Amino acid sequence: YPRGLKGEQIGLMSEIAGICDMYCAMTRERPYGAAASSQAALDAVRAQRGSSFSESTVDQFVQCIGLYPVGTLVELNTGEVAVVVAQNRIRRLKPRVMILLGPDKKPNPYPHTLDLLYDQSSTNDEPYAIVRALPPGAYGVEPSEFYLA
Repeated sequence: YPRGLKGEQIGLMSEIAGICDMYCAMTRERPYGAAASSQAALDAVRAQRGSSFSESTVDQFVQCIGLYPVGTLVELNTGEVAVVVAQNRIRRLKPRVMILLGPDKKPNPYPHTLDLLYDQSSTNDEPYAIVRALPPGAYGVEPSEFYLA
């Protein structure tokens, strides 16, 4: 594409550009559809692993942006809702988050950041953990309002 090249004929930089283009197109509002969550876009990129894109290039892409990219809205094991504000390069499942909604899903008037790397205990004495990624706009929260891209 556009020359119909496949596999080894496509250079590494072109393959990287293709993965980035696919991911960015899915995670942005479009005239014909809503933006997908970063998690859904990552799943779609990973589904192309070994077919449209090489396995190693997809793996490196996922490693670079992490499973919860900056700007991802997440729900914690406490029921609180947070937005990922920074990655942890060593432990990708433990980013820094800003807690926006309490367990009752009401806005936190003074959102604070929490670094999940340090396994800070929550009110139930369990370490904070991400339960799932949420789509943008979940619970009326637009993550882009709370972090700098």
